[in-house]
Amino acid sequence: MFVYRFVTSLLVGLSYPIIKLHLKNKREKQRIGILKNGFEKSVWIHAASVGEVNAVKPLINQLLQQYSQKDFIMTTMTSTGLEAAKKISPKLVVSFFPIDIVFIQKRFFDTINPELIILVETEFWPNMLYVAKKRKIPIVMVNARISDISFPKYRNLRIFWKPVWKAINAVNAQSEKDERRFIGFNFVNVINAHNLKFCIELPEFNKTTLRKELGYSESDFIIVWGSSRPGEEKFFKEVFISLKKKINNLKVIIVPRHLHRIPQVCGLFKEYDYHLYSTLEEPGDILFVDEMGILNMIYAFSDIAIVGGSFLNFGGHNPLEPAFYGTPAIIGKYHHSCRDSVDRLLENNGIIVSDKKKLTEDILKLFNNFDLREKLGSNAKQTLGLNSDSLKINLRVLEEYIK
Repeated sequence: MFVYRFVTSLLVGLSYPIIKLHLKNKREKQRIGILKNGFEKSVWIHAASVGEVNAVKPLINQLLQQYSQKDFIMTTMTSTGLEAAKKISPKLVVSFFPIDIVFIQKRFFDTINPELIILVETEFWPNMLYVAKKRKIPIVMVNARISDISFPKYRNLRIFWKPVWKAINAVNAQSEKDERRFIGFNFVNVINAHNLKFCIELPEFNKTTLRKELGYSESDFIIVWGSSRPGEEKFFKEVFISLKKKINNLKVIIVPRHLHRIPQVCGLFKEYDYHLYSTLEEPGDILFVDEMGILNMIYAFSDIAIVGGSFLNFGGHNPLEPAFYGTPAIIGKYHHSCRDSVDRLLENNGIIVSDKKKLTEDILKLFNNFDLREKLGSNAKQTLGLNSDSLKINLRVLEEYIK
């Protein structure tokens, strides 16, 4: 741990004058721990990116309401995470996470004066934890997880991580499996608080109205592929060709995870009648969504949702969003990033796990059985309710540390 602190501080210390010289705006200054305003006391919440930010949004809203006299600051690693955090509440101060160097972390700590640090999922930053421990600032992990990929890495390097982890006072794990893993690494005060993602807050939509507004009819059978990743659209083109022969009024909506890939994805379907959401006059057979923040609305009025990033090894994306709208969903076998969510849905017969070979068959099975679609969607929505106690459990733990 000492070697890590020494090496990182030396490297950044040597290059710091150059780094500071090239700082151009407020966001870049935040990376070296400079904030416009300081706080007498604060609660510091740190989440990596947009997925983690969205997962703890209900928790943050409750904390802001319950402790309205407190200052809350949230840091993220990415620009998309920062933008998502800004949308939570005007009461929440947001910033980029400062570089994990001791003197930069100390500067940030001096500015925000945290009385409690809340880490979302698995955000272990050695120097941040070191400074918190030296200043006796409690740290609570919420929605904590150790992924299947990370687990062996932490196990092999536990000699390095063990003194770092001692800074953490409590762990609210998101599943029984994660709870066992944290206990196995000798974390203290570990409980299974369930997954905060089940406490999802999304806007309500009227399915019939949306279809009319976008030019779809009630007889159209709409399949949405949400958060598609490279290679999945090419594979889905073959599925689309097969389905087109068997499903009248088939309409497909593809929402790529990253918008810069839109030209590439459109090129795969250039021989078909496709349109872009941003210039929509009529949807055609295939609609590509080229704007952010539209996916949930699409999930709300579709007949089947396919959750992307899961048919090739990307880890999968959130299956609880279609579940919120009672939309029957299919996810691929590569869903380790949302393992607990999928397991809970499977326990309640609320999702279908498929693969490249079975996907066409699974879609046709749902298309030909309206009752099965209704039951699958209903079970998925019910699953959210069955696991909604996570918010109460996390709040109960945090109340012990917020003065």
